[in-house]
Amino acid sequence: MRYQAVCVAGTFDGIHAGHVALLERAFEVGTSVLIGLTSEAYVKQYKNNIPASSYESRHNALAKWVTAHRYTDRATIVPIDDPFEPAASDPMIDALIVSEQSRARGEALNHMRIARGLRNVSLVIVPMVQAQDNTPISTTRVREGKIDRSGRLVMPNSLRNELTMPLGVVLSPEMVHASLRLHANDVIVSVGDQTTKTLLDFGITPNLMIIDNKVNRQEFHDLRPMIVQRHFDTRKVVSGPGFISREAIDEIRRVLSAKKQVLKPYVLEIDGEEDLLALPAIIEAPIGAVVYYGQPSVAAWARFDSARRACGPEVSGVVEVIITSERKEAAKSLFAQFIK
Repeated sequence: MRYQAVCVAGTFDGIHAGHVALLERAFEVGTSVLIGLTSEAYVKQYKNNIPASSYESRHNALAKWVTAHRYTDRATIVPIDDPFEPAASDPMIDALIVSEQSRARGEALNHMRIARGLRNVSLVIVPMVQAQDNTPISTTRVREGKIDRSGRLVMPNSLRNELTMPLGVVLSPEMVHASLRLHANDVIVSVGDQTTKTLLDFGITPNLMIIDNKVNRQEFHDLRPMIVQRHFDTRKVVSGPGFISREAIDEIRRVLSAKKQVLKPYVLEIDGEEDLLALPAIIEAPIGAVVYYGQPSVAAWARFDSARRACGPEVSGVVEVIITSERKEAAKSLFAQFIK
């Protein structure tokens, strides 16, 4: 349904995917859109004085978004100091855009309008936009660094050192060959371009190959001819660096749930960085499968001296993770830190 005048309101601090959903819906159903932007006095009184950017900063960002989407001639941004204004008293407004969380406030606003002799406004309910952990996106969670503005899970700084440690056994070149011979008939996942090439050169074709066309963050295209020549099924998704995308998780889950029923080996080509995807691969792979991924140079001992420097000889190479219940739980524990 189309309305002549609609209203949408919020703090719009650091415009994220949830804000965008509200704004886009407003312009979709409204010929003209009145955007109520909470004032600094509003934030102090009604938002328990939560940390928020200045009104001017938020106004500028909102105006920039409106301009970028070519809505300038249809939008009016006004400051608001009251939770129900201007929609509670403006006779020209036909509809109010609200989220599921703010629906009750919209219903209360209509009671106020009736008491003032005004007609009801239609409530256009916009579903909450979920982050990758199935929790609604919010400015608070973005500010805390748990997710980005698109709802992607962001790796906390506290996890960086832990993830540099191998999740399985670091293999020497001789051990890699022995491992591949031993597990040739098992479900195999390779994470990383060099690791994938190592397996293919040895004559092992993984069920799932996760690559990003980079080695040590440098362009690497040695796999492209092999992928084309062997007619591997390929899907390209975005993930990383520093986050694990829902799209990547869903593809990993889909492929590995089929186990060896997959007719052709599958390449998941990452636009971004594949380093963190060993975690969901370990979580989703069946018991008895093997995940191989590249291990950058790291101290062998997982402890630190008084200066917080890692101790022990440097190790690097291919990591072998034979999937067990314990390995899965360890990976889940690490992954959970993305969403705490």
